[in-house]
Amino acid sequence: MIKKDKKSIVLESTLELVSEQGIYSTSMSQISKHAKIAVGTIYLYFPNKEDLINSLYFNIKTDLADYVFKNYSEDNSIEERFFILFKNIINYFIMHPKEFSFVEQYVNSSMIPSHIKEEVVDVFKKANNLFKEAYEKKVIKDLPIEMLIALIDGATFSIVRLYLKGNIKIDEDIINSGINAIWDSIKR
Repeated sequence: MIKKDKKSIVLESTLELVSEQGIYSTSMSQISKHAKIAVGTIYLYFPNKEDLINSLYFNIKTDLADYVFKNYSEDNSIEERFFILFKNIINYFIMHPKEFSFVEQYVNSSMIPSHIKEEVVDVFKKANNLFKEAYEKKVIKDLPIEMLIALIDGATFSIVRLYLKGNIKIDEDIINSGINAIWDSIKR
């Protein structure tokens, strides 16, 4: 059996606790107890809770990007790439409900420092390029990118949230129909 390193154990414990009780309700001492690692050891890896939470967010976003872009090709049309991207995002979060809970809390918190935003933008460069290309080719509506992302993320997260709460059953047809509706809301 492969033994996990202490840093990974701390990150996993943080994810578990935050997904259950929230970012602000989770203390370093609770993480220490859950991870069965001394608080002082946690501070060897993370100088404070904010750094721990930011590291966890970046790790999740990196893992998400690896999954999302696994079958993504610049050779596909803009619409095909959009469908691949958001279908993969929905599927990833359906398979990773704790990560979904964490990301949803994190993006709605006041914790995101500018350097983390920049690092995540770099990880999702292909998605950013997709939107730039869609703008340049006038495939999507001429709205501020922040507005488009709010429309897309809001709908995407709502689909995942409905599924995780047991309010809808998800299959490939439902996901495709949902993404099609999202696409219709932003295309020209």
